[in-house]
This record gives sequence, structure tokens and C-alpha cells, in this order.
Amino acid sequence: MKISILSFILYSLLLNIPLNTQAFPQQHPVASKEALLKNRGNGTAETSEPVLPPLRELDNQAFGVGEKLDYIIRYGSIKAGYSRLSIPEVINFKGYPCYRIISEAWSNKFFSRFYKVQDHVESYVDVRGIFSWRLEKHLREGSYRKDLVVYHDQLSHLAYADGDTFKIPPFVHDVLSAMYYVRTLTLSPGDTVLIDNQDNAKVYPLQIVVHKREKIKIKAGKFTCLVVEPHLKTPALFKQKGRIVVHLT
Repeated sequence: MKISILSFILYSLLLNIPLNTQAFPQQHPVASKEALLKNRGNGTAETSEPVLPPLRELDNQAFGVGEKLDYIIRYGSIKAGYSRLSIPEVINFKGYPCYRIISEAWSNKFFSRFYKVQDHVESYVDVRGIFSWRLEKHLREGSYRKDLVVYHDQLSHLAYADGDTFKIPPFVHDVLSAMYYVRTLTLSPGDTVLIDNQDNAKVYPLQIVVHKREKIKIKAGKFTCLVVEPHLKTPALFKQKGRIVVHLT
């Protein structure tokens, strides 16, 4: 699998998409954390709830409100569907400013004859600390149906889902927040990144190994990429078997 956009590469890794993907993203300006916290207009949610002190602060120059990335998903040579990642606004979640990040994936008319997919996932990602407060999933994949909302209490290190309570490590991630967190990192060949992820009321480690740099050419142009291999042990939006090696900028 070859792709040049970091966000969708990690999206495909974390969601286990076994498809060739072509990315043609729209370009959007990246807003600063300070601007997002001060300005509630232009895509941010109005709220009178006070803003609490941050639990941690990370530098983020990778993404911001207004970013929207659209992709074509292919299964081999067959166009199978489409995917979109977007950040429409910042909301105040219990006193903590959060990016509302939306992931959508759907099969096209032809592929839907065999296996229809209509997935919608939302994550509330802390603006200042880049970790997850809430994950909501509505998955429709063939005959499979899944609706789930998980709350991550980052103060007590507990998560709540479907009436159950379970422990989580500090600054735990969900499938989307982990991807956006990795986008903020400076990676080099030889690096290994470990991330605690929560999925379906279980916490599992995601390991990302950076192998080397390599130049690739796609329709969007020529890119110098890092060759990255993820290792993960969880089901996700699209099921994947075998090894995944990706190219990311």
C-alpha cells in the first residue's frame, strides 16, 4: 500500500483497511491552539462553559479546524468506496476544548452489491493534550452492526461504555485520536512509537515502526516518505489480515 498523506495512512492502519487508497486532499489552514481557544466562531462551538486548565500540552502544527481530507478506496484494481476525515469544530467537553473529529467510510454503488459499508465514527480529542475524551461509533458493514459510545475519564483513569466501567492508562487514545496524535510527532528511520489504545472496551498497544525513507510518485505528485509498519491487535472498521507497510509524509 502506498500513500502520501500521513493522516489517512494512520487512519488506514488503525482502522485495518485492506485497500489501496488514493488521496486527493483539499488544503486548509491550520489554526493555532490559542486561536481556537479564544475564537469560538468560524467552525467552533459557542459555549458558556468555563475552560479548565490543561492536563498536558503538546505542540501541534499538523492539523486544525477546517481540515477535510477525501479519499478513494480501492480493493486491488476495483474502486470500492470513499472515505473522509474532517475536523468541523472545537467543542467544550466538560470544560476541556476538544476537536470534534469525524471519520466516514462508505462503499460505492457497485461494491455495495457485494458488501455494503456505511461507517461513522466521531472522537473528541483534547486540543491542548491530543488525547481522547469520547468515542462514538456507528458501524454498518454487510450484516454487521455496531453502535457504541465510550467516555474516557482522563482524571480518574476510568472508561465507561454500555454500562461497564474499566481502567484506562493516562492519556489513552481511541482509534482516531491515536492517528492524529502520531501526526504531531517528529519521526525518523529507526524510531518505534508505542501508543495505548482503547477499542471495544479493551486497551491494547499499537506499535509503529519507522523503517526508512523512500521516494514515491502518485497522481498527487512526488513525495519523500517514511516507510512505516504498524503492529496492532484489534478489530476495526475494515478487517485486515497480514502485514501492512505504508509510505507516509
